[in-house]
Amino acid sequence: MRDLVINRIGILARNPRNFTENLYLAGIKKINQMKKLFTTLVLVVAAVFNLQAQENVPPVLISEGRFVGETIPLRDMETAPLWEGDPVTALEIPMSQQVQGRLSSNALPIGGDPLLQTEPPFRSASNLLQSWEGGDIGESGGVLPPDPTGAAGPDHYVHAFNLRVKIFDKEGNLEVGPVPLGTFLGSGNNDGDPIVMYDQLADRYFVSQFRVSDNALIIGVSTTPDPTGTYYVYEYTFSSFPDYPHYTVWPDGYYLSANKPGIASYAFERDVMLVGGESPQLRGFILPGLVLNPVTVNSWEPAHLLGYDYEEGLPGYFIYLQDDSWGGIDEDHIKIWSIDLDWSGGPSSVSEPQEIAVAPFDSTFQPFGTGDIEQPGTSQKLDGVQGVISYMSNYRAFEDHNSLLINFNVDIDGNDTAGVRWIEFRNTGSETPWTLYQEGTYNTGEGDSNFMGSLSMDEEGNIGLAYSVGSAATNLSIRYTGRMAGDPLGQMTFPETSIIEGNGVQTFSNRQGDYAQMVMDVNNRTFWHTAQYFQVNNSWATRIGAFRFIDDYTNDVGVYAIQTPWLAGPYGEDEEVTVSIYNFGTDSQSNFDVELLVDGNVVATETFTGTIDAESFADFTFTQDIDISLEGVIYNVEARTALAGDEYEGNDGFDRDYLFGELLGITEATLVDGNLLVYPVQDRTYELNYKTAGEFENMNYRVVNLAGQVIHQGIMQTADNGFRAQIDMAAQADGVYIFEVTNGDQRAFKKLLVR
Repeated sequence: MRDLVINRIGILARNPRNFTENLYLAGIKKINQMKKLFTTLVLVVAAVFNLQAQENVPPVLISEGRFVGETIPLRDMETAPLWEGDPVTALEIPMSQQVQGRLSSNALPIGGDPLLQTEPPFRSASNLLQSWEGGDIGESGGVLPPDPTGAAGPDHYVHAFNLRVKIFDKEGNLEVGPVPLGTFLGSGNNDGDPIVMYDQLADRYFVSQFRVSDNALIIGVSTTPDPTGTYYVYEYTFSSFPDYPHYTVWPDGYYLSANKPGIASYAFERDVMLVGGESPQLRGFILPGLVLNPVTVNSWEPAHLLGYDYEEGLPGYFIYLQDDSWGGIDEDHIKIWSIDLDWSGGPSSVSEPQEIAVAPFDSTFQPFGTGDIEQPGTSQKLDGVQGVISYMSNYRAFEDHNSLLINFNVDIDGNDTAGVRWIEFRNTGSETPWTLYQEGTYNTGEGDSNFMGSLSMDEEGNIGLAYSVGSAATNLSIRYTGRMAGDPLGQMTFPETSIIEGNGVQTFSNRQGDYAQMVMDVNNRTFWHTAQYFQVNNSWATRIGAFRFIDDYTNDVGVYAIQTPWLAGPYGEDEEVTVSIYNFGTDSQSNFDVELLVDGNVVATETFTGTIDAESFADFTFTQDIDISLEGVIYNVEARTALAGDEYEGNDGFDRDYLFGELLGITEATLVDGNLLVYPVQDRTYELNYKTAGEFENMNYRVVNLAGQVIHQGIMQTADNGFRAQIDMAAQADGVYIFEVTNGDQRAFKKLLVR
């Protein structure tokens, strides 16, 4: 159960960088059953009511994946031999596509993109921190395009491309690979379209590829924080081929969009996969009101969580552009769908879309397969992949708003010169609609196409945008720009900076890239990007680059993960707690305190006596064990650093909820569907409010501590649409209490931190 993360809808906030995850296995699934019943410290009553008058649509697919097994350590696998063939004979990875062409000749804009940025950048260039080669056509085994993907964790960058995986340290030194994807995942195939993610909520890595023979996706999740170690492997089969799979990390699942007919939006039961559980569930949705791109591949994007913050009950999101040149669309706009998941057997659903009007855009280039981007000295054009939301669509939560970023290719002049339309949406909570905050179209104005962008946002709201560049005068290259949060809206204000300049062209195929990927570092300040370029004629390579816009603090450490206890019970009376501590600052740090809390109470303050160098991490095990053994009780465990002189406390702590067995007080009766609210009305006096449309003659309440002792009990008063009572907790010690309402045979509960 996600806990007290952001003070956005009146939820009591702890450290804004702390987070709590949902846990599911071995009775843990019952937490999700309480999602509607068991919210946390809601202070604003109106916030619990859904403000969107939208009808929800249930999933059209409820299925399961198959646990294949655990791999041997990736570091022990043999590397692939170098392919030395003629690039012209390379195997082309197929992509499902449409070639129908533009359906509306009167679509806007007419005469060029209305948002094309003309204001010059006014900031000084940011320094490129890292740039190294990821892989090349020889290492791939002789295939194209590369489909580059990668993710940065605390100490590694995991990189994949068709058809290999490699692991580097964060200075670019190769540690593992190239290993064939099929060997690594044990799936008996090397088919491609890999995706790599770092799951920051669990400190684990995710690697996937598809298998053509049986329409399957093969997914590996690292069993430890070490990406060179072993992986749990899962396979999911589909009724048709799941082409162009794009995944994201979300608190309640791994989300997926795929380029396939029919069902093409999915959610995977993430928490089961993280612990190697059998048969993780899969939900498939058809997005209502969706109009498909008739020209090329279909790819809307699920939202991807940046950082560690998210509000209680946060739905998932899918986002897609709707171009009036496709037919059946009156004006250009963006659609956003909300996904509500319940893995415990309750209803899951997708909402009707929210439609948000944006400035007119033209996302239509040439039919897929003919090429859009010119190259020097050849008539062969490269495909820019049009009409898709570029990977990834990133979501970040702040104390007063949430931001959602997307970008896609647009034709800026009607002559297939590409620019990047980038958009930031905002809302103030999941119960409020998204609104357009800013949008712009970026092209340097030098005659080049800027396309296949990927953008992200750091912890201060600054945006980084990386993209490919090409034209009849410029070889395919990789560059980036960006903006600070307070800069004029709709403008990229950093000058264009090169990650790598290409030295060749491709003369025999239009296929390149297919996608690029930008991710954030664990420090939430550094942008990492990977994409394709050409080293020499007809020989592609991938490049990995890193940059940032804000400086690190000198003294800044924090806990970023709890390694033990892990996600699956049962739990005991003497559980050992091991945490991972990251040095976000520029100076080495030694001999600082680390605090351990259970249910908000400090149970130990111990000293880390080692040394952690800048941008490095270390594990720390408390000598103090904790008791989280009671079945049916949720325990909140938190660890946080207490470095004297720490210049940024926003990343000091990390917390997680633990539950084993049936959640105390769960019933399947009518009250489970009600709204139980507990909120302070004055110092340590709480209003207990139960909203119900049902007719109950009497409603009683009681307050119980975690030892099972009854602290308060009584009869609730009738009120508008329900019952109420006030409870004075002034005489009670700080801690967690269970608030119960019952009509005699039906009950509802809420767990509350009082302090």
